[in-house]
Amino acid sequence: MGTAVILITHDLGVVADLANRIFVMYAGKLVEKGTFEEIFYSPKHPYTWALLKAVPRLDNDEKEQLVSIHGTPPDLIAPPKGCGFAQRCQYCMKICTTKEPPIFKFGDEHTAACWLHHPMTPKLDLPFEVGGAL
Repeated sequence: MGTAVILITHDLGVVADLANRIFVMYAGKLVEKGTFEEIFYSPKHPYTWALLKAVPRLDNDEKEQLVSIHGTPPDLIAPPKGCGFAQRCQYCMKICTTKEPPIFKFGDEHTAACWLHHPMTPKLDLPFEVGGAL
């Protein structure tokens, strides 16, 4: 019989050491889930990507600029329409502010809720991968 532990943290170093499966949440909603490798090496949601870029890397000699997530988290007493991350997302589109995104699949366990992956979304030059199936 295995053991399960739920960690609620922004400490991605701890997550990297302990987690097999990772669930990324924003504003009380699941925005991405996947294995350690999928989340850390192929993030699909802008919030996941921003979290990863906000952590200093010790294995990199280059002085890479850390990314900060602009703005403030939404009011969860009066949550916004659409995607909870929309107001802070540099890739926000009009639909992001009006409709909650569906879940897109990228493999057996890897999913993300982001309109960037919709087949009708114009292709953008993004620092992370897009594309997936509903």
